[in-house]
Amino acid sequence: MLKYFLTLFLLLAFSTVSAVAQNNSSLTEQQISAVENAVFTDWDGNEFTLADFAGKTVLIDFWETWCGPCIAVMPTLQQLQDDFPDNFVVLAVSPGWSDTEEVVRRFISQNDYEFVFVHNNELASKLEIRGIPYKVYVQPDGSFYKTEQGSSGPAREYQSIKTVIQSQIQ
Repeated sequence: MLKYFLTLFLLLAFSTVSAVAQNNSSLTEQQISAVENAVFTDWDGNEFTLADFAGKTVLIDFWETWCGPCIAVMPTLQQLQDDFPDNFVVLAVSPGWSDTEEVVRRFISQNDYEFVFVHNNELASKLEIRGIPYKVYVQPDGSFYKTEQGSSGPAREYQSIKTVIQSQIQ
């Protein structure tokens, strides 16, 4: 019986840890360069680079409409943009793994998020992203800061991202 409870405890402990966002900033120099030099295209064909957001902490958030944790944190990301309008911007990147353009456009039109919605499968491939949510943080000077994979839930995400933003405000 003790063996059963110990096994159950270990399984629950492991699954809880794996569900929390993990900081994984072990990108190669080539991957960091790919982030810093990426060109993003919005759904109207406009192109953006990180230089367009100079002076702001940029969160490059890879997501798709079927990703429950991705969608669950979007109101939190919007709140952070509202709370730090001069210091923070979200690039919501659809890598196009399974979402079609029609599905993404419908999501954008049905939700009132003020993110810069873009698509960029090339960057997702270069970063070798294996799962979402996947976040890349870029400092106000356009340099890579860190990555995170997974989600720790809206409340923890708010505090974690707020800390990053505030650490970058000069």
